[in-house]
Amino acid sequence: MRDLVWTIIAIWLAWKIFDMFKNVSKPKITNQQNTKKEGEVRIDKTVNLKSHFNANDAEYVDYEEVK
Repeated sequence: MRDLVWTIIAIWLAWKIFDMFKNVSKPKITNQQNTKKEGEVRIDKTVNLKSHFNANDAEYVDYEEVK
């Protein structure tokens, strides 16, 4: 009886390890990528729009317009 229990545990453990490696090899595709049509543009609104520059960091540059 004890051997039967250990056999079942070993088979279950081998199956879990096999399943784990099988899932790792599959590429993960989200629904959003599947439903995106050709030419469709997606705007990510979670982007931080904080400016990287301070107004005092700028330097005035003289220029002459040539026509």
